[in-house]
Amino acid sequence: MKNFKCGNGSMDLFLEVEAYPSHIERESSTTLVYYDNTLVGYYTLRHIKLSSLLKSISPEEDRDVLDIARLAVDTRIQGQSVGTKIMENIIKMAIQLNERFIVLDALKEKWRWYASKFNFEPLFEDDLNDDGELVTMLIDLYDEELIERYYEE
Repeated sequence: MKNFKCGNGSMDLFLEVEAYPSHIERESSTTLVYYDNTLVGYYTLRHIKLSSLLKSISPEEDRDVLDIARLAVDTRIQGQSVGTKIMENIIKMAIQLNERFIVLDALKEKWRWYASKFNFEPLFEDDLNDDGELVTMLIDLYDEELIERYYEE
């Protein structure tokens, strides 16, 4: 893991120092992605309360949401669709586990990628206009068309 470099020092350090303790303490789960016995990426998932993001949520509406806390691809293979495959896998797992919402904090320069490829939407308009480095994003996996078809039959 020490050879893994994604271009973001804090992401590299998290993998090297914090990922395993966070996993065994049940705070989050980090999955390592290998190709030809080489570590090419990783992602960290956890559950958080929707109310931790949206203060206007009532206790009745509050729910756990799947948070992609980290997603990183080694610099040597960035741009080769590994990140896309990881995201597709996360979304597929979320659907299988009956998750309704996925949230993430995208780097400001990456938010359009999440929006165009996976239909994530910025949760706060201010994130797009301020000087911050992150854009909080959300995708709702509720399939209204599927529900309508089911009840029509």
